[in-house]
Amino acid sequence: MRVLLYTLTILGSLTRIQAHVTFTNLKCGSKDRKFATFEKCYIKAVNRTHKYIDIHVNLLKVPVNNITIMAKFMRHDHGYKPFFIDITFDACRFLRNQQQPILKSFYEIYKNSSNINHTCPYNHDIIVDHFWTGNIETALMKYIPIINGDYAVFTEWSAYNIVRAFINIYIRISDKMK
Repeated sequence: MRVLLYTLTILGSLTRIQAHVTFTNLKCGSKDRKFATFEKCYIKAVNRTHKYIDIHVNLLKVPVNNITIMAKFMRHDHGYKPFFIDITFDACRFLRNQQQPILKSFYEIYKNSSNINHTCPYNHDIIVDHFWTGNIETALMKYIPIINGDYAVFTEWSAYNIVRAFINIYIRISDKMK
């Protein structure tokens, strides 16, 4: 896996993929309202070409020091179907020791827009503020070729091995607008 990532990075530095990413939908939900609720969960347009996401989760039982995240990467082809590996990981362990290159690349995209930038425990609300599509374009899309189309990232957030919430992010990838 590491060799594949290094190969993509080297090839990506030789060629640049010109792609445009836009958020098309965002769904957030709490599966345990006694544990967490969503104060904000929306997409806002910056201009014609870029949008940003704001998410604010109120944690009602703090501190939280056992978090597991499951992510499925889906492509729309007569319904959403998996197109990449499903990832399940211990978020607290990852934040302590960022050794997994795929997770680290996704973490680097949103860490400056969020307060999910320290190790466990979390004794405060979780906030993602103004996470915009340009972050995805500059970090991933210019190096990794992905076919134009509609995609989604379906995530489930568990605390103490119980699914507490889900966040589904829908995006559209198209040719770079000129």
